[in-house]
Amino acid sequence: MTQVTAMGTLEDHHKIRTWLCSVVFLDIVSYSKQSVEIQMEWKERFNRYLAVGIQELAEADRVILDTGDGAAICFLGDPEAAMFCAMKLRSFMVDEEAARGGGMRCRIGINLGSVKLIKDINGNLNAVGDGINVAQRVMSFAGDNQILVSRSFYEVVSCLSDSYSALFKYGGVRKDKHVREHTVYDLLAPGAEGAAPQQAACPIDAVPVTSCSLALDPITVGRIERFLAPILGPMAHHLIKTTSARAATPMELHRALTAYIPAKTDQEAFLRFCVTEFQGAGSAPAASAPLAQAMTPPPVTESPKPPVAVDPATIERLRKELAVYVGPMAKMIVSRASAKAKSLGELYDLLASEIPAPKDRDKFRRAVAAAR
Repeated sequence: MTQVTAMGTLEDHHKIRTWLCSVVFLDIVSYSKQSVEIQMEWKERFNRYLAVGIQELAEADRVILDTGDGAAICFLGDPEAAMFCAMKLRSFMVDEEAARGGGMRCRIGINLGSVKLIKDINGNLNAVGDGINVAQRVMSFAGDNQILVSRSFYEVVSCLSDSYSALFKYGGVRKDKHVREHTVYDLLAPGAEGAAPQQAACPIDAVPVTSCSLALDPITVGRIERFLAPILGPMAHHLIKTTSARAATPMELHRALTAYIPAKTDQEAFLRFCVTEFQGAGSAPAASAPLAQAMTPPPVTESPKPPVAVDPATIERLRKELAVYVGPMAKMIVSRASAKAKSLGELYDLLASEIPAPKDRDKFRRAVAAAR
């Protein structure tokens, strides 16, 4: 891994990427009040529980931050992985710690939000951003061995399955020390007392899905997902499924999905895509007028060249080569670049541009050229 100096990190700030991910923030209760000996014992057990909780998750799909008295885990893939990991860690605290009589307890908060992945002074992958800050705030509202989730996380996960929606209980609106309000939901264990009954429709805002959902054909849904996948990663599939079930018009769908896109340039590109996709479509044509008025795409004189078709073996080889310089984010970067590049040469250029040091970029170019 290339070492990155503090100055180098600042100079390469334009390389920082913003990603939408699920963040699980964990805190060991009363950790700082214990003796050093007990702190070491608790932290060792906590790390062991954490390792088991994420053992089925690929390294490229998560980033772990040690907070001293706990940890923050950024899940770059499916949001269910964050939920299952948090529930597994709580079960360790409730079952194993109770049997052990060790007295260790934890508080857990989960949020879905934007996170910037950067290199720290030692060249290791680090994460900062509002997505982590909100997860910490939500955690601070939790009691011992309790899991609280933010509204953004609840809105996505609760509608993925009827069995998931039964695990959440409304926890009210809380204010943090900055007087910022957070709507939270209690994530209960399956079969726990107080769990909501299974519901056939998404419970969010009591919106009846069957009466007002936007009817999108599978082809249109597929096009939207292919457009958003390089921007949002695996989260795109779940967000489209959730938002399209609650949107009554193309404009509502556009607004709902745009809220999850971190970068302004990507938001603008998605707006242009929606104008082209929905303008003149048979589904609610009048609703697409505001989109067309907001931004009309330039006239197309010729059909755009589609992205280059890259075989899976080449994708995997490029991921491994790039991972040497950028770490676990290589998988997401290769996926995004391969969806944009019109040729292999352009793909190599896009990937090389993600490597901060010029010498490392040259090494990467030589490596991929030798493997052609």
